[in-house]
Amino acid sequence: MKTNYLIPAAAFAALLALTSCSLMPKKSSHIKHTPDMYATAVGGSSSSNVSASDLPEHYSKIQFPEYKYVAPYPKDFRVEIAEGIAGYIVSDSTLPLVDFTVYFEESNLPQVLKDEAAFEMVGTMIRRGAGGGITPHVLEDSLEFVSASISTSVGTYLSAFDINSLSKDFPSMLELAKKVLTAPAFDKNQLEVVKANYVTAYERRFETPAKVLSALKAKVNYAPNPRLWDANSAEYKAVTAADVKRLAKGVFSSKRIVFALAGDVNKDSAVVQLKKFFADWKVEPSKAEKPKPTPLAFARKPGVYVVDKDITQANITMNQPFVQRPHPDYYPTAVASFILGGGSFSSRLMNRVRSDEGLAYSVYSTVGNDYRDTAMTTIALQTKVETVDFAMKLIFEEVEKLAKDGPTPEELSQAKKSLVESLPSLFDSPASTASIFAKGELLGKSDNHYIDYVTEINAVTAEQVKAMIAKYFDKEKMTISIVGPVAMFDSLKPFTVIPLDSLEFR
Repeated sequence: MKTNYLIPAAAFAALLALTSCSLMPKKSSHIKHTPDMYATAVGGSSSSNVSASDLPEHYSKIQFPEYKYVAPYPKDFRVEIAEGIAGYIVSDSTLPLVDFTVYFEESNLPQVLKDEAAFEMVGTMIRRGAGGGITPHVLEDSLEFVSASISTSVGTYLSAFDINSLSKDFPSMLELAKKVLTAPAFDKNQLEVVKANYVTAYERRFETPAKVLSALKAKVNYAPNPRLWDANSAEYKAVTAADVKRLAKGVFSSKRIVFALAGDVNKDSAVVQLKKFFADWKVEPSKAEKPKPTPLAFARKPGVYVVDKDITQANITMNQPFVQRPHPDYYPTAVASFILGGGSFSSRLMNRVRSDEGLAYSVYSTVGNDYRDTAMTTIALQTKVETVDFAMKLIFEEVEKLAKDGPTPEELSQAKKSLVESLPSLFDSPASTASIFAKGELLGKSDNHYIDYVTEINAVTAEQVKAMIAKYFDKEKMTISIVGPVAMFDSLKPFTVIPLDSLEFR
């Protein structure tokens, strides 16, 4: 984890809630999903004979069928290739495309600060440096010639590579990827290009208020942790190919591999193909046992924190520690946040702060969804520097009102309906479906949790909404991070000014 980015749109709260997991496995029935059913659900069409006499005389008399949707079931798509290697194959021949992503469950983290710069380049250089006797330029030309792509990434808990190609080229792309990824070359010329990109990004890291706010939010909430380390320009420039190669050892050698294969593939043929692909998958393992990453810890004191920046629009985020999934408070808080600020123009904050007072183009709330760390709740907005105090006053009035009086029956019903009816958007493509199931297995989600999701959301009560707002959107427990001209914020005192040059974790 490098930076905690603010969620850019309030409506994303609905999708955020959808990545949820049931707390206790339940015995739930499900509809058997087949590739044909999936293709019809996503891209299929149905025909019916409708005469003019069947049409209603007025639009208000149009009747819609009852909304019914059953999420795809993971076990219908899961296959095991070998011990420790499993995945999900979602077949769909609508387009002659294949997407193949492989996740390696492996801890990846530099142990000393001087390795941070090189470690950040590992994921990029494994792909860009080419290997297996293939030069970077030959690799690029080969991929461009058939309109294919190969990408690689290395994160704190997972390493991954992805192949995207036409179905006719997929077998050759598998072999090409194996050559490059099992024997990466870390080309020195390509490394210089990558280093220059990192240096440029570092020099421009605080050029926008949003970037400054993201760094401030992390700084005032989290204790120092190797996962938050920031390298500097000199350290990026000093990286050598040997540094990257040393830190890359073992990133694709995990004992647990989960893949997602989707598109124009035959399931049985794909299983045979993947058994061959993984049978001789050889990479250089790490020489030492990699320590497990330390969870992020809060080292925060509630209050107002400001970075001085001469701008006309203040950027603001308000945060409070939430929960680590799975947790019984997650679902009711997701519904509560949707009513407060996550439901776009149906939310209270949007209606009060934007529609009624015209103080912000966007104001929203979200609840974090994290299985490895304690997440945070968020209220965020931009407003004129002259109206910061008034806007915040209105926000907390709405928070207190919802915590005291609770939602109206209409608000509660609409929130549940919106969250439940957003469920299909998670499975809008074969690749999305396969990837969601693969990532869910790595996080330990139950096979039933997308079925149980509907039950969990619909079970939320008005009293729970009141309780969760009071518990997790408490002004007295929040850090309030603001980027703007300090001289305009006298009404917010006391606050702590954080110098721009002290935002990095070192």
